[in-house]
Amino acid sequence: MDFMFLNKNDQVLLDFDARSEIIAKDRFFDNAQRYICADEETLLHRQALFADILKINGLSDFLCALSEKLTEYEPFITYHLKAANREERVRNILFPRIYIDLVSFIHTTLSPMMQSVTSESVKHLYALAKEDIESKEYQRIKKYYEKNTGKLNSIQSVTIGVNLNAMYAPKEAGVLSFNAEEFKSGDLLDRILRLDFAKDDYRCIAPLTIPEEKSPLQKNWEEEQLAFRGFHTLAPLTNFDRKLTFQENQQINYAILKAMGHALDSGLNHCSNRLLNYAQKKLLVYIKMQASLAFVASAISRIKIFQQKKIPLCFPKITPDRAFDFISLYDDNLSRVKEKNEVIPNTVTLDSDVCSYIVAGPNSGGKTVFLNSVGAAQYYFQLGMPIPARSATMPICDAIYKVSVEKQKASNSAGRFEQECITLSEILKKATKDSLVLIDEAFTSTSSSAAVPIAANFIAELCKIGAKCIFVTHYHQLCETDPKIAACGSRVDYLHAAINGEKRCYIIQKGKAEANSYAQDIAKRYGLL
Repeated sequence: MDFMFLNKNDQVLLDFDARSEIIAKDRFFDNAQRYICADEETLLHRQALFADILKINGLSDFLCALSEKLTEYEPFITYHLKAANREERVRNILFPRIYIDLVSFIHTTLSPMMQSVTSESVKHLYALAKEDIESKEYQRIKKYYEKNTGKLNSIQSVTIGVNLNAMYAPKEAGVLSFNAEEFKSGDLLDRILRLDFAKDDYRCIAPLTIPEEKSPLQKNWEEEQLAFRGFHTLAPLTNFDRKLTFQENQQINYAILKAMGHALDSGLNHCSNRLLNYAQKKLLVYIKMQASLAFVASAISRIKIFQQKKIPLCFPKITPDRAFDFISLYDDNLSRVKEKNEVIPNTVTLDSDVCSYIVAGPNSGGKTVFLNSVGAAQYYFQLGMPIPARSATMPICDAIYKVSVEKQKASNSAGRFEQECITLSEILKKATKDSLVLIDEAFTSTSSSAAVPIAANFIAELCKIGAKCIFVTHYHQLCETDPKIAACGSRVDYLHAAINGEKRCYIIQKGKAEANSYAQDIAKRYGLL
């Protein structure tokens, strides 16, 4: 059983076209893409998991810790399943240790929580660990582990000697000793934080890193990030010391474990191949959960941001019709970078019998923020996560399509207007009655007299398909007398960004916007009327 599915072989995954547009440069949404789902049973299964995470103290910390363990174990388990030499024999000695520690960690940590658990994911995980704990094989492996635990657990670090030639280049190296404690960083800041200034053999003089030249793109990006945070570089960013790569670590691991095998092999009692194979097989069951648990851990981190900002969270009710009902829906991006009192939520209902909503109103009045908040909420919802709102009712969509003026860049073969036409044409070909279409200020690269008929025809075609559309525009003519919009009847409705005199409210309300009132207020303020 995968942690994010109910034993489903036909996992229903979606590639939402709007992923890169809804939240720009958001690594969470980028990594979570594979878990977007359109299966109601799976979404309810995930909602139960995240509901337990929200209400049971310690569960989120446990799942994050388990994710870290499995991430650490995964390359070890998957790349070294058979013993062939001393290095791999030492790894095989560690299999029982990993298995016992992992199963014990899961069982011991979850046992006090199980009376409060409702999600099948956590119940299944606990049942696996409980079954292992009670098995005869586990007891035999544990007995073997306890025989060798003193020898293995006592090794926390190794001291390596390196002889140098006349040019200070290494000519030979070897393990000098196995140590019962870890070495400590010799970095001055670390020592100050630890209030530890003693000198002994376990203080690191200098870490082993590899100097590497930064690419121009990386230098520019880092300088931009520093400038964004209010810092300015006095000198250009040049070289940096990076940590060892996975392959480099593997080479070092091989050498150290081979030396350990040579030194320890004769003093260890070896586990039978049958028990080793059993431990490996059982570990693979848990390792298969690693990717899903990594997603859960990243989702927990995102949820904690909302909790720290005191943003309300809810699990939307799933509706079979095409209605959206939000009470105090907060914008995802603003909620994470601003304080709660700086973010204005929206309470909006998108009726099931209305296909397209035309949203007009003043510039910077909250139209695009509302559009993005609906799109992000749909993503969270179809990941099975809570959304930033007090309550919500939402349908399951088979796709989200988003077009924004910022994304329509001219290509070698097409100008911006032509590129918009190509994109919208593709949406009309792909969209279904279960799709959500988000359009932000389309056709601004041409005149209103040319843009309005094209936009009206696009909206009319979407109404024929039955897709739900939110169409943000500054063309008030779309809200007035266009014949194609009028022919859609009740399948088209209107929203507007509210204003109070000259002041923007950043609230989206039902009804048509007053085309000239805001512009006249601005003109009067500067003495032009």
